[in-house]
Amino acid sequence: MSEKMSARIHLTGHVQSADFPNWIARHAHKLGLDHVTTQHVPDGLEVRAQGPEEMLQALALGVSLGPESVLVDTMDITTVACV
Repeated sequence: MSEKMSARIHLTGHVQSADFPNWIARHAHKLGLDHVTTQHVPDGLEVRAQGPEEMLQALALGVSLGPESVLVDTMDITTVACV
């Protein structure tokens, strides 16, 4: 089993859509991720989640493509091992 990791995914672009946080939560749930949060930040949206690194990478890819209501310009992911 993969080591549990924590990720911060920073998105910029047209990511302020009201339905995007719920879309992210549903996608993360399907991937089996925990402690998923979204927070609007001045230059975009920050997503945090915990789970296996490959599932966190899958979430990052999914949110970079997003639903039709968003247009992601950049996506940056930082992962660290959970203590």
